[in-house]
Amino acid sequence: MKYYSQDKTPDLFELQNSLNGLNPSNRWVMLGENLPWDRIEIEYNKCLQNQQSGAGNKPARRMVGALIIKHLQRLSDEETIQAIIENPYMQKMLGLPKFTDIPICSPELLCIVRSRLGLDFFNNVTLMISQIEDELRKSRQQERLKNSGEKNDDANDTGVHGDSTGDGKEAVDAVNTTHGGKIKIDATCCDAEVAYPTDSNLLEQGSREIDRLLDKICSKCHLKKPQTHRCESRKAYLNLTKRKRKGRKLINATKHIQLRCLDADLRTLLTFLGRYKTSITDRFTRRDWRCLHAVFKMYEQQSKMYEDDTRRCADRIISIYQPHLRPIVRGKAKAKVEFGAKIGVSVVNGYTYVDHLSWDAYNECADLKLQIELYQQRFGKLPAELQADKLYLNRENRSYLKEKGIACYNHPLGRPPREELDVHQEEKKRAIGERNEVEATFGTSKRVYRANDIRAKLPHTASSWIGACFFAKNIKKFLTVLLCRLFSKMPLKTIKSLFFDLLEVINGRIQIYSSKQLAFFSEP
Repeated sequence: MKYYSQDKTPDLFELQNSLNGLNPSNRWVMLGENLPWDRIEIEYNKCLQNQQSGAGNKPARRMVGALIIKHLQRLSDEETIQAIIENPYMQKMLGLPKFTDIPICSPELLCIVRSRLGLDFFNNVTLMISQIEDELRKSRQQERLKNSGEKNDDANDTGVHGDSTGDGKEAVDAVNTTHGGKIKIDATCCDAEVAYPTDSNLLEQGSREIDRLLDKICSKCHLKKPQTHRCESRKAYLNLTKRKRKGRKLINATKHIQLRCLDADLRTLLTFLGRYKTSITDRFTRRDWRCLHAVFKMYEQQSKMYEDDTRRCADRIISIYQPHLRPIVRGKAKAKVEFGAKIGVSVVNGYTYVDHLSWDAYNECADLKLQIELYQQRFGKLPAELQADKLYLNRENRSYLKEKGIACYNHPLGRPPREELDVHQEEKKRAIGERNEVEATFGTSKRVYRANDIRAKLPHTASSWIGACFFAKNIKKFLTVLLCRLFSKMPLKTIKSLFFDLLEVINGRIQIYSSKQLAFFSEP
């Protein structure tokens, strides 16, 4: 007798009528049902600034949801749109009524929306989901008290289990200032996707860009292209790059040729611009003007450094196409100098807020007062404890913390005593251990969510990219809270069956791997 499987293939065309039959425990469905889309819509419309003119907005649930999918799955804009087309659970999170194979938007629109959103938008949405987690925790606590039959005397207490700012109950000092929660602060650098800059490479980029602009002018205005020094500059550059060993004398000789050729080409371009004026300048786009300005500034810097025989200058340009980038000396083991944005970050109850972003290097101790003020704006109180690196705790900041009544357990200034008689020794160890959460946040955001590979080329778009990377990490944390809440509502029998099913899958894979290893070693 022939055996036929009893499993039936599901009818996928049922999804074209409604998406309500999808599994409610799926991560995308849970995010779609628990994120505050109405409040996100209000913040989203504030950022677009098209109330007076322009086309209507796409729904915030679709656009912000698409950005969440992009950074959680680490996809490009085109791959994000394609993944949404193929996945009904993602379409459910975006609020679509039924399954469709029509793209929700073009990939270019995601780039436009990203350029208009900023760090404040992602920080505000992070604060929203932090408040939702606080409400879920309070409701769960009330359910436990109700089931245990005890009186809920601490219903309005915002202490250990009800405060969205972390552990520790609120306290009021002598000047009626409320303190509560903990804040962990630190700074890092988010690297941009840019080639390692050298003087010869920058001069080569400038020569290539000027030659491109001259080609564009002559082709569109039907003019004869003048003679340039592009070939001579390119020949000197290739002679340097193809050498296995590049001596200092060869590098200086190459830079001298490149500077001379670039100077002649810039003069040729200026002659063209002065001769034909508006008929030529109208052909330039904003990107052309931005690159031309960067080439002039780069040439001025390189000439000055070559004449003075130095390797440093103020506001040094490291890329013609991203002139806002600056070298930031960090002194890390991987790389002493990083090229990107320096950010000041605060972590409250596991959620990360990007408080300060700068494309220039700065001392992060100046961020402490700003981050304390932002904490008070978000939560309506001052933190009870601050956990920071010793670089933040100079004399001025220590006086500020003492004035505000904020505890900070760290080593005091000055020479350490011969005998350690510190009553806060245990508190110091605890604070140092808890502050490692900030370092873990940096590692997760850079390694998992690509905060260390910023591919946006414009400064405002890149800042939104950085904010979205840390926001994706916050969404992952919020999703973990939702999954824990889902498991807490499951009966114990269901959890046991899921656990044993997982053990069987792991055991089966181990047996397959072991059999392959035995077969490999048993071969002659």
